[in-house]
Amino acid sequence: MTCSHSTRRLLRVSIHLSAALLVIVSLTGCLKQILFLGLLIHGPPSIEPDFESRTGKSMTAKGVTVAVLCEAPLELQHDFGKVDREVAKYLTFRLREHQVSSVHHERVQAWLDENPEWDSPVELGEALGVTYVIHIEIEQHSLFEKNNQNLLRGRTEGLLSVYEMLPDGGGKRVYTRDIRTRHPRLAPRSTYNTTPANFKREYLSRLSDQLGWYFYEHHHGDDIPDAT
Repeated sequence: MTCSHSTRRLLRVSIHLSAALLVIVSLTGCLKQILFLGLLIHGPPSIEPDFESRTGKSMTAKGVTVAVLCEAPLELQHDFGKVDREVAKYLTFRLREHQVSSVHHERVQAWLDENPEWDSPVELGEALGVTYVIHIEIEQHSLFEKNNQNLLRGRTEGLLSVYEMLPDGGGKRVYTRDIRTRHPRLAPRSTYNTTPANFKREYLSRLSDQLGWYFYEHHHGDDIPDAT
């Protein structure tokens, strides 16, 4: 059974506070009091989005709009129920959840259905009038441990790019990074403990968060739920 967003958020906050408190407890004197007060006021330290640190740009800035585009080989779409649409849908939701103004996935999909011969993500960006297009190219995707249909472990590999639309028309790629995700990391999950359908939803949720961290602030310890 998967946790609700509020439950996951509470878990992450508890993990952050516990980790920070362990560090503070090991200290002594005034420094401990200062750090403890800062923790209570500001919360645990956050991690700058990789997109911001590498480009100097922000997807949470005022006036910025984003569209998510995902592609996957036909064999993966056949085996995993249109995984390209699902990943785009989940990531769009995650971005909107973290104050990134994103075009609804159904609007993006409608354009793709009407323009099957599209050639570049820039075409989508121009048509929808967004600031950035997040383009995900899935190369490998699986929900099961290799050679074992009784063990569940999500794996996704591919390429993530961001295209920035230019004021005078067109666009350019401003950010690229490889995608290599795995959940859970430590050991696969048995199908006796959960169904493939429930695990699929859980993995898509975790995958969308891991991809979203490139674009919005997160905290040390947010990846702990990916371990088990």
